[in-house]
Amino acid sequence: MNKAFASYHPVVSFSFFMVILALAMLLRHPVFVGLNLISACLFSWFLNGWRDLRFNFRFGLPMFLLIALANPLFNHQGQTVLFFFLGQPVTLESTLYGFCSAASLVGIIIWFSCYNKVITSDKFLYIFAKTIPTVALLITMSIRMVYKLRFHLKMIATAQQAIGLDAGEGRIWQRLRRSMRTLSVLLSWALEDGIETADSMKARGYGLRNRSSFSLYRFSRRDGILLSFVAVLGIACLIGYLRGWGALSFYPSLAPLDLSWPALGMYLCFWVLALLPSLIELGEKLQWRSYKSVT
Repeated sequence: MNKAFASYHPVVSFSFFMVILALAMLLRHPVFVGLNLISACLFSWFLNGWRDLRFNFRFGLPMFLLIALANPLFNHQGQTVLFFFLGQPVTLESTLYGFCSAASLVGIIIWFSCYNKVITSDKFLYIFAKTIPTVALLITMSIRMVYKLRFHLKMIATAQQAIGLDAGEGRIWQRLRRSMRTLSVLLSWALEDGIETADSMKARGYGLRNRSSFSLYRFSRRDGILLSFVAVLGIACLIGYLRGWGALSFYPSLAPLDLSWPALGMYLCFWVLALLPSLIELGEKLQWRSYKSVT
């Protein structure tokens, strides 16, 4: 079964990620940070299950602890002193700010991992091919080349190891010589692949004027509805941010949490926006199960 959110038009998916990432960077408020982290983890689970989510946590948890613990050790602002470490005060305000910043960063990283799963290279090229064709093609080919280089480097290292030229064994000068040999083979392959790609693109008429193109993507009514929904919720959150509901003062003392109706409305708008992909995936799963039960 294909992923439901990925089946929407690339413009819709790309717009959602740009809006949610921009809001995640702007809204440094514990409520928004918590909702953003929960929604990002939930969508990551819908995309690839627990395996991908565990991978994100293995990468994000050390970064979270580093930022959360480093901020109160180096930033001593705040009025509520918890204890002293090496003669310096560790305050409640700086500790909470460190945890909030760390959770915000981890949430953004998880959203970027979801972006890489949904917005593939062909979708990115489709979105920007008409506006910035050269830049879009260069970025797409560069990203693709990174994965190809990693794959071929592993293949070359395995072949070198099979003939007794493992770069991880031997004396220092032997390791250096074998590593340089592996790098030379990799660069030779990369240059040859670049020439073949250029010849292939030239043979297909790339760069000619009035060259036609084919695309499988069609902007439908459901795409327009979802894009309008994302735009309305994003604008509502932006208006709330400009009115000061998206920030919380940590210094010199922690400000009370705003529970007014406008602030609660902004919390709800942001959470619905962040949960949109997960709700779409959940609806698709329920519909799929109902079809299977009928058949």
